[in-house]
Amino acid sequence: MNRLVICVAFVGISVIGNYAMGQDENLPTIVSTLENKYLNLQLEQDQMEVKVKSLLGRDADLKQQLLQLQKDNAEQQSAIDSLHTKIAQLSVTQSNDRTTFNEQIEKMNTNVQANETSLYQRTLWGGLIGLGAILVLIVALYLLSQRLKKGHSSIEEMKEAQAALLSAQTKLQEESVKLDNKLLEVIGKQIATTPTLSVSDSAKPDYSLVLKVADEIVRIEMNLSRMDASVKGYKQLAKAVQRIKDNFQANGYEIVDMLGKSYNAGMKVIANFVVDETLEQGQQVITGIIKPQINFNGTMIQSAQITVSQNI
Repeated sequence: MNRLVICVAFVGISVIGNYAMGQDENLPTIVSTLENKYLNLQLEQDQMEVKVKSLLGRDADLKQQLLQLQKDNAEQQSAIDSLHTKIAQLSVTQSNDRTTFNEQIEKMNTNVQANETSLYQRTLWGGLIGLGAILVLIVALYLLSQRLKKGHSSIEEMKEAQAALLSAQTKLQEESVKLDNKLLEVIGKQIATTPTLSVSDSAKPDYSLVLKVADEIVRIEMNLSRMDASVKGYKQLAKAVQRIKDNFQANGYEIVDMLGKSYNAGMKVIANFVVDETLEQGQQVITGIIKPQINFNGTMIQSAQITVSQNI
């Protein structure tokens, strides 16, 4: 608008000047030129006004975007503050959980050590009693053989000796069953006081207690296989063994049953071979378990050590 005023003023001054100087003959040309300039200036002014309006519109949009960005920034800052609070809470929770977990692991280790000590003592006493029973049996056999050698024994005496030997053997088996029942009772209580037989993903696997108990279970099953079911305490002991095996099974452990099964060379076992001519030619049967095969969740954690009777 200012440029238009200046242009009009310039035209007026030019006209007055030319008139005053007597240059009337050029006046139409000058006026035409000035009019063209005026039109051009008017066009430029219109274009400038359009640009100004466009810039004002863009400025308003930018201000609106700036306000939205400020609002978004405030919301993000609030979210970041909330995340910082949650991270701090999680850190405290993790610290507390770590402390609790370490305490549980320490308690479990203490229980396992106590269980191992008690189990070792029971096994030791069982071995001593078994050894004593074997000595009694050897003495009885020795006395019987001495009588036979001296020729002082009659058929009746032999029957009495056999009956006495059978009675001693039965009492020995009953004492063995009684001792094994007490041992399984102790093992059952130890398992009940242990937090769990399963292995946590975050804990280092410790199968020591399971392997020791499994060895005792297999030893007892071996003894039961050599006894008559009429022996006092036999059924109770068999049920106690089955309860512990079921407990193991529920926690993912499997004691693989090999006793009495046929042996094949593809088994992942340590095998000791003995000759048994009562078997059929070429037959191989597992007749003894020194250490059982133990699987945990389908994975073998202990390979078996077995005795194989064969007739080759």
